[in-house]
Amino acid sequence: MIETFNAIMLKGSGNASVLAGGIATALTTTAAGLVVAIPATILHRYFLRRLDGIVVIMEEESTKLVDALHTDRSVNVKLV
Repeated sequence: MIETFNAIMLKGSGNASVLAGGIATALTTTAAGLVVAIPATILHRYFLRRLDGIVVIMEEESTKLVDALHTDRSVNVKLV
């Protein structure tokens, strides 16, 4: 966009071909940013959900462990 504003400053805004180069550069960098950001966001959400599931399992198992240590009853342990 800086190139576009420089072209407007130097040659005026009447010639669209002068503006096209700067706009094309801006769109290219925007597209490249989206190509990186969208998969990164999807992977982040996937691993976050997976981690939340692991935390829930760990909480359940630690509760079973505490119950087993403080009582005489047997507990079924889930192995991952």
